[in-house]
Amino acid sequence: MSPTYNERDNVDDFLQRVLAAVPSADVFIVDDNSPDGTGDRVREHGATNPKVHLVARRGPRGYAAASREGLTQIAAAGYDAIVTIDCDLSHDARVIPTMLERIAQGADVVIGSRYVSGGGVSNWSLGRRLLSRCGNWYTAVMLGVGVRDCTTGFRAYRGDIIRAGTIAETTSNGYAFLTEVLLRLRQRGDCRIVEVPILYENRVAGDSKMSKTIISESMLRVTGWGFERIFRRR
Repeated sequence: MSPTYNERDNVDDFLQRVLAAVPSADVFIVDDNSPDGTGDRVREHGATNPKVHLVARRGPRGYAAASREGLTQIAAAGYDAIVTIDCDLSHDARVIPTMLERIAQGADVVIGSRYVSGGGVSNWSLGRRLLSRCGNWYTAVMLGVGVRDCTTGFRAYRGDIIRAGTIAETTSNGYAFLTEVLLRLRQRGDCRIVEVPILYENRVAGDSKMSKTIISESMLRVTGWGFERIFRRR
């Protein structure tokens, strides 16, 4: 599953890579009514390939809203595992079989991690590397989630975990959603989360959706959740 907004230039390559890595997979594009025609391009693929599906959204836009709706809707169809992956080609689809294997071995959530042994990023400035590293370290410490890469959207979920309703109950906007999911799953107490290494690459086409506002919201929410956790423990 990939939440999209204005990713028409990447759709063809994205679908080719995912279906080459996992030929048996159904691929769902959850599109926020992109004005560049992303949804139309997905429909064209779906007309000739029954493995390609479009979830066309008309409600509130945003990564979090699209992810919540897409995950809950797809899980309700009975899938054993659902992988979330960005359409901008920054995530290596060839890692998906490894993630699904870990689900088959008993993991509930598999994180495609930049910050475990073997993982990394390419084509990033030093400033961006430091911001991401420090942000993920701060998040892990404040929330106690035991995950090194809390902000990656490259994940595999066991279908039952999504059907339990935990993800549907999240309230964050933007990419804070990714952190809130980990926090709520850890609070369950019975969720097995593992990380596998990935090499993250900068997008080639299209514009990044990341902004200072999104980053600020994420850090403010992490700080609030962190203090709530500390006070509860006391």
